[in-house]
Amino acid sequence: MFIRIIAFLLLYSSAVFCSDCNFNLPYRGLSCDLDLSYRNLSNIKKLLNNKDKFVALTFDDGPSYNRAGDIINILESNKTKATFFVLGERINKKTYEIVKKIHEAGHELGNHSWSHRKLTSLSSEEQLQELEKTNIAIKNVTEQSVKWFRPPYGCHNDNLIENTNRLNMYSILWTVDSLDWQGDKSEILIERIVSNAHNGAIILFHDHDNKSNTVEALPQIIEILKKSGYEFVTLSEWEERVCNVVKARNVPIKGGGVHFKGILCGQKTRSSTAEHLY
Repeated sequence: MFIRIIAFLLLYSSAVFCSDCNFNLPYRGLSCDLDLSYRNLSNIKKLLNNKDKFVALTFDDGPSYNRAGDIINILESNKTKATFFVLGERINKKTYEIVKKIHEAGHELGNHSWSHRKLTSLSSEEQLQELEKTNIAIKNVTEQSVKWFRPPYGCHNDNLIENTNRLNMYSILWTVDSLDWQGDKSEILIERIVSNAHNGAIILFHDHDNKSNTVEALPQIIEILKKSGYEFVTLSEWEERVCNVVKARNVPIKGGGVHFKGILCGQKTRSSTAEHLY
């Protein structure tokens, strides 16, 4: 068991998870019934060729009052789109215009819970409240429903899976972790992202007021990846591109890849019973 856990952590980056995480996130039957479990996300690169290279930048924990504007400006100056997973409690009078600017600039907004509590420690009713309140806060700004959800710390259990499905959201994690929350220098972040980037990567950053390393590293990361042939997409654009490849193949990818079950397309589904890592 110990060896299996270490192998898993080495293979799937050094993201920090809680001990009761269910790593088989649900998939609700995207346009190609794409399995969004963490293990399968990490195998996305096996599915894609290198002709049309793309990555999705994602920013958790905002909207910050001081850094979000810098991130938006960097993205705008580089003609780059991203997805922001925001906390409902941080959407207020001070940040309303920031959230509005994110939306109007063509970026995507996702639900990262209301308070960033460990949702697996809450009752199902408390979980639902965290999700619903955040959806309402986002919709009050954008007038649009929320499609994507990312659980704090990547922690999820069966109750959270059901609540996410109930609200018609897709749960999604990441494949490359910047670990920017550690406070590493921007040079380290740049090396970490560039060396681990792959076609179809979902890259995790944080929108934090108390750390400037992400803002400092972001322009160079974008520049280097662009020179390497990558395009930058929102998660909905990511979904469309990956699903186009799956549909074109029309075959399942065995051994923990992306599964295409055409008869289930558009149907809400659940993952199988998950293995828990301790």
